[in-house]
Amino acid sequence: MPPEKVRLRIGNLAKAVLVSGQAYQDPKDALNEFVSNAADEYAEAGRRGERITLVLRRKGRHPLIAIHDAGRGMSPDRLRQVAKSLFESSKAGDTRTLGEKAIGILAFQQLGGRCDVVSRAQDSDETWVLRLERGKATANLERERRRPRPEPGTTVYLTDLDPDALRVLTQRKVVDYLRLRRGPALARGDYSIEVVEGRTGEVVTPEKPDGVKLSIPAHQTLWGRLEFALYVAPADGKRRRVAVVGRAGTTIIDDITELEEFAGPPWDSDQVAGQVVFEALQQTAGRRAIFRDREAFPVFVDAVRSVEPLVARTVEQVAREVDEQTADRLSDVVRRVFSRVLKELADIDNPMRSATGSVEGDGGLLVPPGAANGNGTGTHPPRDELPSLDELTSRPPDALPSVPDHSARPDRARGSKLPSIGPDPEPGEARSRFDAEAGVVLYNDRHADYLLVKDSEPALLDYLATLVAKEHVLYNNPRAAAEDMAEEMVRMVVRVRRHLPKRL
Repeated sequence: MPPEKVRLRIGNLAKAVLVSGQAYQDPKDALNEFVSNAADEYAEAGRRGERITLVLRRKGRHPLIAIHDAGRGMSPDRLRQVAKSLFESSKAGDTRTLGEKAIGILAFQQLGGRCDVVSRAQDSDETWVLRLERGKATANLERERRRPRPEPGTTVYLTDLDPDALRVLTQRKVVDYLRLRRGPALARGDYSIEVVEGRTGEVVTPEKPDGVKLSIPAHQTLWGRLEFALYVAPADGKRRRVAVVGRAGTTIIDDITELEEFAGPPWDSDQVAGQVVFEALQQTAGRRAIFRDREAFPVFVDAVRSVEPLVARTVEQVAREVDEQTADRLSDVVRRVFSRVLKELADIDNPMRSATGSVEGDGGLLVPPGAANGNGTGTHPPRDELPSLDELTSRPPDALPSVPDHSARPDRARGSKLPSIGPDPEPGEARSRFDAEAGVVLYNDRHADYLLVKDSEPALLDYLATLVAKEHVLYNNPRAAAEDMAEEMVRMVVRVRRHLPKRL
């Protein structure tokens, strides 16, 4: 027996109208539907650079939202068709426009209880209004006498607004939202948008990403061009996102990491911004997700994955350059700090210091160059004649660097040198090591402790200064007992931290 065919029908039309109009994740998404309708009108008319105006009146006894365009307007027959053609959009298949499901007009139910579509056709001097109410399957069409339009175009009035929607739809939030969602079309000059609240109006400008722009050629596909406009910037606490743009230059999703295929590095590093434009992509009914069809979507995924290695390398390169610049700057700060610390310690009795030591490791942390002679004797300079930072950090032209071998050595000049700081090209498990030949404290930029503090300059400065203090004490006291070494280390760190700048 063949299967029975059952024709589908809408059992409760009013409920279907209500549910269709409330399929939006955010009130701003619902408001965006009316902006889309205005933008589509300009696209169908072939008019560029026209203005869409949003008016927010959120206070008073009768709050309302109005969306105004200066397009061709609609005749009574066209308004009647709008009401009768739900789920049958005349825009479907038109790549210039976003509308395709013919349910955008029902989005008012996410915001309020009533929607008035007031319009005047370009070949008429009459203004008509189509009135819709939340959850009702019928609409009223009549002449509009109270709010006649002086010129052709359409204004949508949303009233009986929900308090929760009013709290979300502030001028600032709406402008920021439209900047993200409409940025590509605004940048192309397809149209402009102004958001007015009270006596102030703000024109929505396209977002301008910062950082290094990647040179990525467009991908030619069977479904059209797939273009990349990606920028990589240093991590600075600012959130950066890569938007996915579909048909009519409208952002489908604000952040590519919303797709599970791209939920990890480098896209979630907060260093990559910009957009991926592929007009073959379609939106889901809620307007905040990509339709995963079997044709265009896989092409999009493959193309984005193909550029991931380049993006990842650029992120690493930018991060490395920033780390090096930060290290150079902080190195100068650390050297100035140690200059003050060493001058301070010159006036404090140091049980680990020996003015006559001739064997490396006996002490001599503060012995300036030339203070010791071949017989192991020497004197300390007067307080007002302490060596300068340059003297402490410079190496005599004829002095040859050497690796400590714990042997007797008449010249104790190396005990007073202040090293510079740099990343370790061959990091091991230790946090740092001292390259005596180069006079550099090499820090491990892969160590967990470094990664913990690297994004905060004050914390990083404290960490690097502590490493230099550690290496300074170790190098100058290789034969000291563990207890004495620990005491000297604490003494150095306490004074180093006291001299660290409170602000960078």
